[in-house]
Amino acid sequence: MYKFIYVVLSVFLLHLIYQTWSDCNVCQASNGAACINQTSYHLCFGSDQPYTNQTFTCTDGLVCTDQPVICFQRSETPSSCGDTDSCGQCAPNYVFACTSRTTFAFCFGATTPTNVTGSCLDNYFCDSSSQDICVNKTTDDSIICHLD
Repeated sequence: MYKFIYVVLSVFLLHLIYQTWSDCNVCQASNGAACINQTSYHLCFGSDQPYTNQTFTCTDGLVCTDQPVICFQRSETPSSCGDTDSCGQCAPNYVFACTSRTTFAFCFGATTPTNVTGSCLDNYFCDSSSQDICVNKTTDDSIICHLD
């Protein structure tokens, strides 16, 4: 019985990991903006394609959201494009950096990633807080790059 509950809970958590944010650079009907990362966005001007010639950035402490007000308090509303602060940052042990939810680049002891890259297996994702690089479940300490 416990094994069944564990499997169901694991599947649910994986679903949350992959479904709690919108895709980046996609026009949102709620505010006419397309978040391109956690704090920057393009406007859509009534189109379903973002106007990429001008990039706007939320002020400090605010994130790009799918709320009617584009930039909102980080502590109250998550970014609609996910957490991208850790993307491309060498993990604390300087072994690797997650470059998307499922890709990584090796750091080889440096503070910046190299061009030696890899991909996680199906149903695994890159976690900067882990020694294993790719994992199949999160922990309270997980650091995920929320880019596709």
